[in-house]
Amino acid sequence: MTGIAAASFFSNSCRFGGCGLQFETLAELIVHIEDNHIDTDPRVLEKQEQQQPTYLALSYINRRFVRLSTIWFVINIHHSF
Repeated sequence: MTGIAAASFFSNSCRFGGCGLQFETLAELIVHIEDNHIDTDPRVLEKQEQQQPTYLALSYINRRFVRLSTIWFVINIHHSF
């Protein structure tokens, strides 16, 4: 990571919807995001939880792939004897 990339990565600048506010500490930035950009209405949160994601996390895909690969390997080793 270059110096410029590292500086922008570690900046305490809010990037939600072009907000752009700057904060002295990461803790202040987190409080700002939680208070201003994350909905805490239980009805909204429940609706979000019920919706299917439009994407899958790479960690989920990797976990499934490893499990399927292991099962395939065990089955094939078993049948080769």
